[in-house]
Amino acid sequence: MDANMRHMYFGKQQGAALLVALAVLILVSMLGLVAMKSSIFSAKVATGLQTDAMVFEAAETAITDAYNGLSGLSNEELYAAIGATSTERCVRSTGGASAGRCGADDFMDERDLLKAESLSYLSGYQAIPNSQVSVTGGGGVFVDYRVDILGESEMPSYNIANYHLQETLKRGIKPGSEIE
Repeated sequence: MDANMRHMYFGKQQGAALLVALAVLILVSMLGLVAMKSSIFSAKVATGLQTDAMVFEAAETAITDAYNGLSGLSNEELYAAIGATSTERCVRSTGGASAGRCGADDFMDERDLLKAESLSYLSGYQAIPNSQVSVTGGGGVFVDYRVDILGESEMPSYNIANYHLQETLKRGIKPGSEIE
């Protein structure tokens, strides 16, 4: 090809390939940004769901701990423990649960993310028909104590809290003099 032919062939393009390549580059960059924003949003949603599930399970753990504590009590111990007041328990990562509310440094996991505690209180009783018991020096009646257990949990780093209230029945003997 001589110089005249080359000039006629290449002289007509006027930089169109450069503009097309630039448009494709801008389009691909925009798609990348949209994909990145979508990915960040999905990660935030997944983190929120995981955090919510962890706080939910922490409240359930506090309820289970309180329930297990109540299950092991005799009639006298139950009556003494929650007869007139509420019972508080804190679930800790070291040493299990303990009596009382959780302090500032009482976390239930080793990463110090979750706090969980329970509050148990007697919400009433229901006498069981035809179940009177005579004991030397006094009588009693079998009752189903209604105990409400409030499980509270929080994740302070995310400012999320969860509360669950569960009612349980515990059978016991109530002194006949206290039956209304």
